[in-house]
Amino acid sequence: MTVRRCARLRARHSVARRRLSEAGSIALEFALVLPLLVTLLLGVTTTGLVYSDHLSIANAAREGARLGAGLDYSAAGWGTSVQTRVHDVYFNDASTLTAAQVCVQLVSSTGAVLATPTAQGTSCGTAPASPTTVAAGACVVKVWIRKPAHVSLAVLPDVNFDIGAKSVSYYGRTTGSCTAL
Repeated sequence: MTVRRCARLRARHSVARRRLSEAGSIALEFALVLPLLVTLLLGVTTTGLVYSDHLSIANAAREGARLGAGLDYSAAGWGTSVQTRVHDVYFNDASTLTAAQVCVQLVSSTGAVLATPTAQGTSCGTAPASPTTVAAGACVVKVWIRKPAHVSLAVLPDVNFDIGAKSVSYYGRTTGSCTAL
């Protein structure tokens, strides 16, 4: 055999041996990286779902305040109608809002609460602040929501927190104590 031919055979043999020895290390590297990738994928997915839920809650709070600003608050069931509208507008296939998570108030310019639902929420958090300048005789509708959420991270512990939204809208009617627009 010539020297060249021997060198080629040795080179082929060493490449084949190297490929066999690397096959195990590739599987090991994949096994080490897989939990990290699954955690990252699950975290990104559940974070996106929680953000979508937050957007739905914000939209429901705005829509509830918008409805409350147009309804006659002196009619029976004003607050319950606003609360029901929030429940109707909120969309999430995985969960719903409870009455305890939705709070509604009609507040006069003096800060007096004029109307609330018959079953006012208890776990909504703090009420949103009224605008700094409210004309005498004007009223504002306040709707606020707070709901628990969590982000799943597979091999790591879940991250639990509350998501919420607040909406304040000027009452658009001159009825009862609300005499100015």
